[in-house]
Amino acid sequence: MNPSLEVKDTGKYGGGIYVREKIKQNERLAVFGGHIMTIEQESALPEEIKDLAHQIDDNLVIGIRKVEDKQDVDNLNHSCEPNAGFNGQIFLVAMRDIDPGEEVTFDYAMVLGGGDSYKLDCLCGKNACRKEITNEDWKNPKLQEKYRGGYFQWYLEEKIKKA
Repeated sequence: MNPSLEVKDTGKYGGGIYVREKIKQNERLAVFGGHIMTIEQESALPEEIKDLAHQIDDNLVIGIRKVEDKQDVDNLNHSCEPNAGFNGQIFLVAMRDIDPGEEVTFDYAMVLGGGDSYKLDCLCGKNACRKEITNEDWKNPKLQEKYRGGYFQWYLEEKIKKA
């Protein structure tokens, strides 16, 4: 995780990642690693970590398999108006300059795109809030336009190009 970031309590939904020192657009915020697992294997993980991995293909994720391996970067949260997006499969970058005190967020639509039906009530409270996050959101033309320029996971960028 970028040293200009820190974990703080969001006051609403547990931990979040916040900016300590100004972040410039396209600056790398995090590099994700871990074990490659199927979505089915991830769903069998302990409750507190089973939704932390990042999808990297229709049926594959990358993430941790043990609770004790949880890291600060695992506190990233969703927003329907994010300030961060993906570059490739494992890099999270700033979509714009981010000021100190802002929470770093990304849209889960940038990574979710396969497996069984996935739904999550959105708590972001932003003006553009979709109220519900699903693994079909990446198909939304408005989101595709919004995140044009490479902010979807690589495998989703490829699916969008083919569609």
